[in-house]
Amino acid sequence: MNPLADKKPALKRLNSKVIHNGEYINLRQDELFKGDNYLSTRDVIEHVGSIVSVPYEIIDKKIYVYMVNQWRNPIDKWLLEFPAGTLNSNEDPYEAVVRELQEEIGMIPQDIELWSPFFVAPGWCTEKIYCFFTTNLKSSKLQSDIDEEIYVEKLELSEIHQMIQDKQITDLKTITAFYVFKEFLNKNMKHNLDN
Repeated sequence: MNPLADKKPALKRLNSKVIHNGEYINLRQDELFKGDNYLSTRDVIEHVGSIVSVPYEIIDKKIYVYMVNQWRNPIDKWLLEFPAGTLNSNEDPYEAVVRELQEEIGMIPQDIELWSPFFVAPGWCTEKIYCFFTTNLKSSKLQSDIDEEIYVEKLELSEIHQMIQDKQITDLKTITAFYVFKEFLNKNMKHNLDN
């Protein structure tokens, strides 16, 4: 429990204005005040939100996960990531995770568990990612987004740990989801894997 959760901040946000409206993001400028004193102006990205999923299967007491290798235009690199995507307007995150898995790995999950949302970069962006663990996967393909080039990889869990250690996986949402998923397994599934 955060002891400051109910504490009112000393700073106030006044005179906010949107200076760019985009399809999934807006750029907003906020003026920050302490009391009546102006402190600074800050740029903020307003984001509609997104999902990340750890789609997994247990085969012969080993855990395998599906990942996607895709080109990321803003950084001009290929990244190995867990399937993820932006929410459509007013889309429920549970619906989004089903859609994204169909688009990106050609599978639909029968079992979906929400771990928690987490914030990507709360210093300058409102994006909240809903982190899911999904399993009991069945084949079901939807058309990928027009600007996506994706290659699906099925990896054993220990391989991913090593790839993170070797800095072959550098996507923050993927690294975060991986370590949270490992904790989820330790708490909830050890008995299933031992039997």
